[in-house]
Formats: sequence, C-alpha cells, structure tokens
Amino acid sequence: MAKLEFGSLREAWKGEAADFTPLLAEQLDAIGDEIGVNLLAVGRTEVATAGGRSIDIVAQASDGPEFVIENQYGRADHDHLTRGLAYAVARGARGLVVVAEEHRDEFRAVAQYLNELAEHDAEHGIAVWLVEAKAVRISGSPWAPLFSAVISPNSFTAQVEQAKQSEKPLSLDEFLALCETLEIRGAMSVLVKRWQALGHLVWRYSGYVSLAAKGPAKSGERGVLALFPNGQVAVPYGAFAGQNTGIPISALTTEDFRRRAESLFGSAGTRWTGRTPPGWVSHEQVDQIMQFATEVADAYAAALADKNVSDVFLGKE
Repeated sequence: MAKLEFGSLREAWKGEAADFTPLLAEQLDAIGDEIGVNLLAVGRTEVATAGGRSIDIVAQASDGPEFVIENQYGRADHDHLTRGLAYAVARGARGLVVVAEEHRDEFRAVAQYLNELAEHDAEHGIAVWLVEAKAVRISGSPWAPLFSAVISPNSFTAQVEQAKQSEKPLSLDEFLALCETLEIRGAMSVLVKRWQALGHLVWRYSGYVSLAAKGPAKSGERGVLALFPNGQVAVPYGAFAGQNTGIPISALTTEDFRRRAESLFGSAGTRWTGRTPPGWVSHEQVDQIMQFATEVADAYAAALADKNVSDVFLGKE
C-alpha cells in the first residue's frame, strides 16, 4: 500500500532561489486555483527593482493585472512581507501573495488589516494572500507542492467568484455549434458521447469542455483532456504530476507514458501542458484519443482505490 509523505520545502527542493522559486513560476496556475485568481501559468522570476533588489516572481492574471509573489522556506518573516508590499505598491500590482511554510499570527492580523483597508479603497489598496506550502509525495515519487491559502481578501474573492459565475458554461450543444468545421464537430460529438457512455464526466466551461474522471482530489474528480472548438486538444501533464492536488499519479509521470503522449499529441515545449495544433481532431483520431483518455481514467481509479492515499488527502484520518 502506498504511503503519503509530507516533507519540508528544503527537503524537497534544496535551494529556495535556485529550485523552489522557478518551480513556483512554472506552477502559477496551481497557486491561482488556491487563491481564486486565474493566473497565467508562467511568471517572471528575479525581477529587478529600483533599489537594486529583486522580486521573487511577478505574475499576471489572465485579464491583465500584475501580482507580486514572495516566497520563502520556513516561517514567514517581516522582510518578505514588507518587501513584497513595497514592490506591489511600486508596480501598482493588484495583489501580493506571500508563500511560506508557516505564517505567524501577527502577520495574519496585518494581512487581514490591509485587506480591510483595501475593501474601503479598492483603487489604491493592495489585496494580500498568505499561502502555506508543503511538499508531498507518494512512496518515493517526485515531490509536489501543496498550497493552502490561510488569509484571503474576502471582498476580492467574492468579486472573482461572481465574475466566474457570470461566465456561463457552454452546453454541449453550444460547444459543438462553435466547432469550426463539420469534421471537428462530428469527431467531438463522438468523443463526448463515447466518454459519457463509459460513465465518465464532461466538465463544461465558457470556451471549451474537458473530459474528466473520478480520481484522488478534494472534489473526487480530475481532468483528463481539454477539447477546444478549433480542433485542439490540451493534455494536463502538470495535473497528472499532482500540480493542482499534490497527489501525483505515478503511472502517468513515467518517461514511457510521456513519450507515448507526445507521439500522439505533440509537445508544446513545456513540462506542464501539451497541446495539439488547431484542426487536429478528426474522426481518424477518435480511437487513439479514447484509448489515451481511458488509460488516464484507469490510472486515476487505481490511485483512488488506494485507501491510504484517498483517506489522508481527503482528511478522513
């Protein structure tokens, strides 16, 4: 039976600046999921400031505004919080995110105070998130970061959630109607119907749909593939590796699996996401896509069946 292990960030990634900061910069969408902001997946690191020092990470939301991210090992200290605030003010950033393994009570109080001020002056205020991070792995697998927001600006989070709710998910018929050619539409229709016939899930968004399956996650579900109306398919390698949940699926992170996936879908030049060219989906690809997606769903099911993994992660023990 696999064992879920928790470790310190330094144990997982030896160097804070050399190892952990670049990792965060490549997994900003995972932090974004935790704080409720749609951050672009890749940010800029070691961004120079006028004072000769540098910001750990400058991130950007999908709608344009910047976010300053400061990270450190161990317990957060005054230097990272005050420096991060100075950088965020100087850059006119929408918010500051401080990532550490632990946040002191006095810093939580300061962050809450700043968030209350920001509620009264949204134009000039700085929203502050305090995020705790830990390293997790299963039976010697590669370490993955697990994020938990301990302080969030309530009004900002509510506004973001309201905006998300206004983006009405497409119905499946609406998604199919958006498909750019009859060939793409027919292939997508077959894919979705065959996937649902197997008892699996289809998540609907405002601009695409995602094949999903039951797996080890707080929601009990994990994405498998994303399908776009222009005929593209996106493969969430980062999700397979535990980017969003902290639980990597070992069968989906081997060199053999990655090689076979890239031989089918191609490579987007990043470790975390694969993406085919537009117009790629056709009836000829349906069987291969289904075979791949079913392999992922079976691997999710095997991981979910591991009671040690699911119970600990879902907080049942």
